[in-house]
Parts: sequence; C-alpha cells; structure tokens
Amino acid sequence: MTKYQNKYRIESTRLNECDYSNPWWYFVTINTKAHIEYFGIIEKEMMILNELAKVVEKCWLDIEKHFINTELDYYMILPNHIHGIIILNDTGRDVACNVSTE
Repeated sequence: MTKYQNKYRIESTRLNECDYSNPWWYFVTINTKAHIEYFGIIEKEMMILNELAKVVEKCWLDIEKHFINTELDYYMILPNHIHGIIILNDTGRDVACNVSTE
C-alpha cells in the first residue's frame, strides 16, 4: 500500500500485463464512497431501489447507447455498490465511442 495525501490507499487490482480494451467479458464492481448505502434497502431478501438507484440503473443500461462495441449482461444494484458484466465486442474498428457531433 502506498500513501496519497497522507492516507493509505489500495493499489489498483488491475493486472499490469492485461489490455482491458481487448474484446472479452469483464466483471465490474463500482462502490459508493465510504460504502454509504445510497441506493436503497434490502427488505425481505429483495433490493428496494430508491430514486438515485433508478438513475444508476438507467445510466448502466445506457452504456450500450454510448459505446458501440459493448453489450451488457447481468447486473445487480445493492445498497452501496453495483455489480455488472460488460461485454466488449471486436468491431474491427478503431472507434471506441459513439459520440454525437450534433
């Protein structure tokens, strides 16, 4: 562990020798800062999404609209994080992003 601004931090868990732009299936976890439960509650073993979680869900589902070489597989929103699988497809093009110029 190294220090940044006098605080210990965990180094990236990414493999240095891996090119994460390669076509593949990637399991992604995104945590809230300080693991605060911003996205709702679990009640009777069911996740109840609040309004912020619904925004998170919409943003997740919109990934395919913004990046032409992606597909989304399963995802799960929990009170303080989201898990999901992003599939990067080989489009045979050098374009990684579908950005409108309008």
